[in-house]
Amino acid sequence: MKGSWCWSVRTATSRGAAIDCRTMSRALSIRCAAICGTSRFEHPKRRLLVDRSKIKRRGGQPCGRKFNRGDTMLKSFNRRMVLTLLAAACGAGMGGIARAQGYPDRPIRMIIPFPPGGGLDTIGRVVAAELSKQLNVSVVVDNRGGASGAIGVEAAVRAPSDGYTILFSSSDTLTILPLLRKLPFDTAKDLRPLAKVADLYIVFATNPAVPAKSVQELVTLAKSEPGKLRFASPGIGSVSHMTFEGFKLRTHTNIQHVPYNGGGPAQVAVMGNQVEILSGGANLYKVINAGKLRGISISSATRNPLLPDVPTLVESGLKDYVFGSWFGFFVGIHTPDPIVAKLQEALRKTTQTQEFKEMVESGGGVPGYSAGKEFSDYMAKESERWKEIVDQANIRMD
Repeated sequence: MKGSWCWSVRTATSRGAAIDCRTMSRALSIRCAAICGTSRFEHPKRRLLVDRSKIKRRGGQPCGRKFNRGDTMLKSFNRRMVLTLLAAACGAGMGGIARAQGYPDRPIRMIIPFPPGGGLDTIGRVVAAELSKQLNVSVVVDNRGGASGAIGVEAAVRAPSDGYTILFSSSDTLTILPLLRKLPFDTAKDLRPLAKVADLYIVFATNPAVPAKSVQELVTLAKSEPGKLRFASPGIGSVSHMTFEGFKLRTHTNIQHVPYNGGGPAQVAVMGNQVEILSGGANLYKVINAGKLRGISISSATRNPLLPDVPTLVESGLKDYVFGSWFGFFVGIHTPDPIVAKLQEALRKTTQTQEFKEMVESGGGVPGYSAGKEFSDYMAKESERWKEIVDQANIRMD
């Protein structure tokens, strides 16, 4: 049949004109049907019912198209393959919708990649209790501490993307840590952001014995004795550490870093005058207001109501220098959209409760909800800013 000509039909009934294709191969008949505008192929009689409008348009003239058997069979196979894939995709989509409609129907696990008792854990447990009310299922906190949060994040990444495992973490682990060392996960490729729910800004404080009482005086003191002053932080790669490293770059000062294993030990060291300066969270307001530490500045855009006498770094002359740690929720990258939407709505309602706001603010934080692309874009922008500090200060984590 290679090189055969296909001819249109001259006449048509109200039902359509019939072509006897018993002498054709099946593939050839299908090709003829495709060229002449056939509405369907009748097998095994091999009769083609030709669309009447096609016959009229062609006017009974040769279509002038050549075809060969191999090309026809290949295209026929491709059509079947496309239809099969479309059917599978539709089935998967309907399955995802069906799962989302019944979601959730069992307890949800909330992984917090740090031990119990910290600020992240405290906020996470308040959210878990409220989410249980919103979703009518238990939300169980699973603390997976270790490796600066990497162990807990990896557990969340390896869990099925079905909405029954959610991760509550911070910028320390998901934005800064990947810049300092190789990790078994990729935040952008393995996790899908649900929502940011709060921010915690950084306070610079000194022991009251340090003569500097403002940012300007601290910079002057540091430049007069390069390398003599030291600052304490909760650890290498923490937002507190990185924020002060950026401060040093902006002010061209040489102040030595003394990392501690957590904010508590760092605070004790500065209160005991073992180290002169502390870079820590705004939850330091209690010891600052009690006079045990002197607040020098805060890294937020506006002053914190709990520290009304502590100016921002922007007020102190560092234009646009606003840094903080965000707290946010994530799920597996392949979690279906309807499930993501349901979780986001529940989180939005949770952040509007008075209990949540009071808990965040009592810890020196600022409640703030952002979800989806807004949160993703914010994370990407922050990652670029942190990377600039990491590269310029040559910070590495062994």
